[in-house]
Amino acid sequence: MNTRRLPALPLGALLAGLAAPAAASVIDFDSLATVTGNPYVAVGKPYVEDGYSLTTVAGVSFSYAGGTLYATTDANANWTGSPGVYSGVVANYGSAFLLERVDGASFDLVSMDAASFWTVSAGRQFDVYGYLAGGGYVHQSFLLDDSTATLQTLTFDAGFTGLDKIIFSSVNAQVDNIDLHVSAVPEPAGLALLLPGLGLVGVAARRRKAA
Repeated sequence: MNTRRLPALPLGALLAGLAAPAAASVIDFDSLATVTGNPYVAVGKPYVEDGYSLTTVAGVSFSYAGGTLYATTDANANWTGSPGVYSGVVANYGSAFLLERVDGASFDLVSMDAASFWTVSAGRQFDVYGYLAGGGYVHQSFLLDDSTATLQTLTFDAGFTGLDKIIFSSVNAQVDNIDLHVSAVPEPAGLALLLPGLGLVGVAARRRKAA
C-alpha cells in the first residue's frame, strides 16, 4: 500500500493559531477634557476607561483611600496638550495610583507617558510596581525629565506581563496614554473545532500503523 506522509505540525503551533489577539487599549483620559478657567478639575473615583479602573490608595500597605484624583486643563501651567491625571496627597499616608481590570483579567503594561511637576531631581522620581497574577511583583523606577509641560514615554520590560494590578506614583507627576494589553487566550470556538480534528488525525495514524 502506498501512503503519502504529510509533514507534522507541532501541537503548539496549531494552538497558537487559535489564540485570540491580545486586546490593546490606550487610556488617554481624553473624556476628561473640560472647558474651564480652572487649572485642574476633580475626577470621580474610580475612573473607568476601556475596561480598566483607576483609583488612588494610601498607607504603607495601600489599605487606605488615596488622595483626590485630578485632571489637568488647558489653563494649567503644566498643560501638555491633553488631559493628564494626578492625585492629591493624604497627610502622613501619601498617595499612589492603583490600576486594574474591571473584569479581573490579567494584563500587560507596555508603556505610559508622564511629566513631572518638579524640576529638582528629588521630585522627579517615578516608581511603578506591577503585581503578578501568579504572585510576586516587579518594579521599575524612572527619573523624569525636568520639562514640566512635556510628556516623556516610559517603556516597561517583559516582566510587566500577566499583571493583576499596577501601583504607581501619582502625586509629583501627571500621567497620560497608558498602553495596556490583555493577554491572548485560546478561542473557545476554535478549540471546539480543533479537538475533533485532532481525534481524526489520531485515528488515521492508528490505521496507518495497522496497515
